Amino acid sequence: MSYTVQQVENPSEDQIIASANLFYDLMHEDKAALSLSGGDKTLIKVQAAALLRAGALAGEYYAATNGEGEIVGFTMWMPPGQDMFSTEEQRNLGFYDFMARLPEEGKEYFKTTYLAHFPGFVSGILGPTGKVDSWWMHMCMVRSDYQRKGIAKALINLVREKAKKSGETLACGATDDSNVPVYKAIGFSHRGQIVIPSPWGDWPAHLFTLDTSKI
Repeated sequence: MSYTVQQVENPSEDQIIASANLFYDLMHEDKAALSLSGGDKTLIKVQAAALLRAGALAGEYYAATNGEGEIVGFTMWMPPGQDMFSTEEQRNLGFYDFMARLPEEGKEYFKTTYLAHFPGFVSGILGPTGKVDSWWMHMCMVRSDYQRKGIAKALINLVREKAKKSGETLACGATDDSNVPVYKAIGFSHRGQIVIPSPWGDWPAHLFTLDTSKI
């Protein structure tokens, strides 16, 4: 199976929706995705599309496409100095709609549990500005039938080479234990993990960094 990887500036809404659909296909059973959607699986796509639109505006989107032009993998990054949903312009691209549709239990979970655990976990390891100082990968998805073909590594390497010019750090989180060896094989260091409680099932949060200045 052949594929091409490249940065896509200003991805179309069709590309955003195709990527959100791929995210849903891979993550609809993930306890973190379900928890952050307030137990409503239909909102996983809504949240993913909001992330992708905001990321395409303020960050960088990279896609892997096959010979038919289908998106078979993608990554979404915020470069140093940018943070997801940090501006009104970003939040107006779907975040407010997602939050309005989130069940009350989900809104409460987001405020009192997720925000009480994950940001502190990250800053405790990277420092108070470590996340925004790094290339933070919000999403890395590869279609099931294209996995184990080097697509994730190829997509990440596009940003790794860009970050290497200034010795910047790549960083990301993961919510599935099976991703730990995947990221380590690509070159990331596993910096730590916690378990975040949830009414829909407790879930792990892993943190990874890749120091490009040491490559």
